[in-house]
Amino acid sequence: MRPGPESRSRAWGALAALVLGCATPRASAPTPEAYLTALQQGDLDRAWALTSERFRTTTTLEAYRSRFADASVREAHVLAVRQTLAQQAPELLEQQPAGPRPADAVRSLVLAARAGQFREACLARALAAVEGPGESSGGETRWPLPSGGAVRVVEENGQPRVAALE
Repeated sequence: MRPGPESRSRAWGALAALVLGCATPRASAPTPEAYLTALQQGDLDRAWALTSERFRTTTTLEAYRSRFADASVREAHVLAVRQTLAQQAPELLEQQPAGPRPADAVRSLVLAARAGQFREACLARALAAVEGPGESSGGETRWPLPSGGAVRVVEENGQPRVAALE
């Protein structure tokens, strides 16, 4: 017995649904850029949602919010992740950061320090100093401080490093 037109129509419909269902593009995985942007903007719920499933099973949203509640901690984390990606996996970043500059080394130090390691007054003076022009000589850049000391940054292996906050 031969199938009728109605039966063939259903078969073609089922085949079309199967093909179209298989051809539907899958949602793409979250990008590091999306995660870092959410974190920078203080959207901790969105940033947490963009983390891996493994991370979310071991870290609660509340713990994540607590860890990144402070803006300076978020800034330091975003900066560290961007620098690491730029060096180790630049293909994962939408935009390549400009090459490291001596003032960036001071800003990184200040961000890390604000997370709890140095006195705030010293850091404020260092940040204010690097907003102005520095004096570069050889592999060192120096910004004078009102106290008579200086912020000194040296280049080591192509990367700036804070040598002193005098």
